[in-house]
Amino acid sequence: MSSPTSPAGAHWGPSRIVAAALAVALFGLAGVAAAGIDEPVHEVMQHGHRLAVVLACSVVGLALVAWLLLRPRPTKPSTLGWFSVSVSVLCLLATVLVWGAVAADDTLTGTPGTMVTTQGAATSYLRDDGRDGMQQIPTGVAIQTAQFTDANNIRLTGYLWQRLPADADTKTANLDLPAAVDGGATEQVYLHTNSDNTRTVGWKLRTTLREQFDYSHYPLDRQVIWSTMWPKTPGTVLVPDFAAYPPWEPEQNLGLYTGMVTGEWNTHFSAFSMGESTTRSTLGSTDTTTDATIPTLHFSAGVTREFLSPLLDRLVPLMVITLLVFASLFVVTTDNDRRSLAGFSTWTVIGFCGAMMLVVAVQHSSLRSTTGSTGVVYAEYFYFILYLVIALVAFNVVEYTSTRRFAFLDWNGNMAARLLYWPVVTTLLLGTTVAVFLL
Repeated sequence: MSSPTSPAGAHWGPSRIVAAALAVALFGLAGVAAAGIDEPVHEVMQHGHRLAVVLACSVVGLALVAWLLLRPRPTKPSTLGWFSVSVSVLCLLATVLVWGAVAADDTLTGTPGTMVTTQGAATSYLRDDGRDGMQQIPTGVAIQTAQFTDANNIRLTGYLWQRLPADADTKTANLDLPAAVDGGATEQVYLHTNSDNTRTVGWKLRTTLREQFDYSHYPLDRQVIWSTMWPKTPGTVLVPDFAAYPPWEPEQNLGLYTGMVTGEWNTHFSAFSMGESTTRSTLGSTDTTTDATIPTLHFSAGVTREFLSPLLDRLVPLMVITLLVFASLFVVTTDNDRRSLAGFSTWTVIGFCGAMMLVVAVQHSSLRSTTGSTGVVYAEYFYFILYLVIALVAFNVVEYTSTRRFAFLDWNGNMAARLLYWPVVTTLLLGTTVAVFLL
């Protein structure tokens, strides 16, 4: 048995025993938080808080393990460097893991009203809503193309059909698209007489819908395109024409053309849902009240962005700037001989930081123009992090070259700033990623 003063005893001093105990406790907490999550990659939205705990405990626990293995200490700067690299890699891998989980998440969210997948479910909804006595008009949709024309408008083309009574007017569709900026279902393309004394009328659908899309997760965002329909004739209600489709499953993208070209978007699901709308007016009718509701049928299509291209478009230039700012830390010196060799001065680095700040600001402005969002989108945090890092580097240069310096910054030729640079950048990136997507 080794004595307390032997090398083995020094190796497992109180601090290392505490670190090992904390690492075990963190891994245990991560296991408890992960218990009960069957498919964490596909259930990000349902278990975001628990996944955040798992991720935080795992990263901190693995960082403690790296500290125990590397035994970093000031007398050996190389060990501190490897520990810095370990923490940075752990944070970066955790961030990429969140990106992959968000991209693979197949949660059906964002559909308005109550989703229905069968005729029985639609009838049950009308019964619960007190509208089961109204005349039902089966309505179907087949979308051929979808194109975002700007941040809040989307252009749709395809077909829309209804099964109407034999004596109904078939010149125009018995529905209204309240969110349509232009167009609609006005061009009749086919008319079939059915054996049940009804007629199926099909119209060409060409319309631009306006909707408030949520870009807060850009470029890992997903959108839900709503096609909201109101009945025109009083006493009628629109219901999905499920008889015109195979058994409805949202993941099958029914109602969407299989060869539909959506650019940088992939179709995620399609669904019919039913709800109510109100205009808070009588629309001039003396038989209704201002709080009367309109039965509403929604056809929704969920789309996910192909995030790799826009993510790289934003990250690659920022990564180059981040590397250049990091390189500027190596020319900071108080040695006159080295300063003349490198051409360094305090104002030179500050001017460089100012130029980098301007480049980042221009790209940030371009991002705001691209999304058209009124709030802060996820990709903007890349720029906020870089603003902070550039400002800290400029402060470091001023502080290190001043006559009154912090001993921490003066240690080993500004080594502390170089060791902390990448852990700070990657930790901030991981923290904002977890906060946006999991909390």
